[in-house]
Amino acid sequence: MFEIATLKLVRRYRKTRRAIRDANRKLGHYFYPISDDYDVDKLRLAAIPHAIDSAPQHETSGDVAVYSTFCGPLLSFTFDKNNKPKNVPHYFISNNPRVLKIVAKFGWKPILLNLPVSNNPVESAHQAKIAKALPHLFPDLKKHRFVVYSDDKQRIDHEKVKTDIALLDSEGKAIAMRRAPHISGTILWEFAATMMQERYRLQVNKFVPFVDRSIRNGAELSDQELFLTDYSVRDQTHPETVRIAERWYEAICECGIECQLSFDIIAQSYDSILTLAPKKKTKVEIGSVAPTAPTA
Repeated sequence: MFEIATLKLVRRYRKTRRAIRDANRKLGHYFYPISDDYDVDKLRLAAIPHAIDSAPQHETSGDVAVYSTFCGPLLSFTFDKNNKPKNVPHYFISNNPRVLKIVAKFGWKPILLNLPVSNNPVESAHQAKIAKALPHLFPDLKKHRFVVYSDDKQRIDHEKVKTDIALLDSEGKAIAMRRAPHISGTILWEFAATMMQERYRLQVNKFVPFVDRSIRNGAELSDQELFLTDYSVRDQTHPETVRIAERWYEAICECGIECQLSFDIIAQSYDSILTLAPKKKTKVEIGSVAPTAPTA
């Protein structure tokens, strides 16, 4: 009898957990209707100039600038308030005027991206890829030789920025990004990791065809250089910088918002991408001891 009662209790517990999880998901979807159903054509490369002012918005100069971006409703804003500008211009690009007012209070120079604010997290994430991948389209950023992107959620290490710029310059490379510390060996680990998040699962119908086409066109699944795209340094005078950026963004439009997956594939075609060491050691996660996959 005790075993039967225990089994019933376990089943009831699991059923309750599922009900709570489903209720939370439905509540979240009510406020933020997550979907892959948005108009990608309005976000393609050819359409972007219409969303960006043609003239600089700030009187700034110098070789170096730092920038970050966020698109979406204020309740989703993830800005680290400890990120205060130091020494060089810091720009913040957003389609939300209220977000820009907040970051301006912290010393960031606001740049408006003229796109509608969406409650769909997938569409908002795609909008944010514009500044992330294509800083050269913004007149204020175009003024500077070196532009450093940092995700708005993470703390900026200003001393490391100086070191990375010097390294990029001495190596004569176009773009520098950190190596992923938690996955290696095959791009499939990146794909597997993304499936743990709903917004990426919604775009699996884009990921798979993109990877398949890329492999058929000569890309390899086996790749020791897998990147994190939450931080990058660019030399905008390098002849391949714009080429890499625009090819990456075009891949994002095909592949979806999982921009690390698309960058890992695009990076295979260029020797001008510098691999930086990971910021710090992290806990072991999926793929950290992955065997090298055979070349596809």
